[in-house]
Amino acid sequence: MKITIIGGGNVATHLCVALSDKADEVISVSSRTLEDLPEDSDLYIIAVSDSAIAEVARRLPRLDGVVAHTSGSVPMEALADCAERYGVFYPLQTFTKWSDLDYTRIPVFIEGSDTTAVRTLTEAANCFTTHIRAADSEARKRLHLASVFACNYVNHLWTIADRLLAADGLSIEILRPLIEATVEKIRHLPPAQAQTGPASRGDTGIIQSHLAMLADTPCHDIYKLLAESILHERNKL
Repeated sequence: MKITIIGGGNVATHLCVALSDKADEVISVSSRTLEDLPEDSDLYIIAVSDSAIAEVARRLPRLDGVVAHTSGSVPMEALADCAERYGVFYPLQTFTKWSDLDYTRIPVFIEGSDTTAVRTLTEAANCFTTHIRAADSEARKRLHLASVFACNYVNHLWTIADRLLAADGLSIEILRPLIEATVEKIRHLPPAQAQTGPASRGDTGIIQSHLAMLADTPCHDIYKLLAESILHERNKL
């Protein structure tokens, strides 16, 4: 299988590495220039930001191979004009160029315009993982939404914690054992059952004390909304 990766960002960089061990040939092409774009690849993966997918697709010649993008939020029909066969190759992971990842654990969600596209996308995913599932546009949107809560927003909460600790000359490093233990718990329990803290206990006194400490800061409303959400979840159990 010959695969062309269009893009040079985090996702494109990791896909080149992940696919190169098993694919016959993996070619990286700039999404800005499309210079040296081969015409005989079996699969073209557009790995760019969501907002750039349509523009890159518009500049592509009509290709015989399957053309796919890597977005969780963009419908595969965004590629309908640039190829007879098209689809989505969505690796559900956070990618940073310098990070080491175990590619075998990454789930890949695929959608294809026909059975040939699905087969090609599945063969590509099999180059590095066995966790391959079908997902249409609506399912991918929900996956992406859940991922934002589980990854992006959690990381922002760590940023807030890091800044609060800085007032006493500490950093997020002091919380690393706590964070790791929390992640470990959801290997064995549903997150709702693993929840701890003052809101999960209904300790409104501590909650009010924390809110007073955060008065007149943007974190006040974040804390309040999260506490209310946990209290609501507690009342359901």
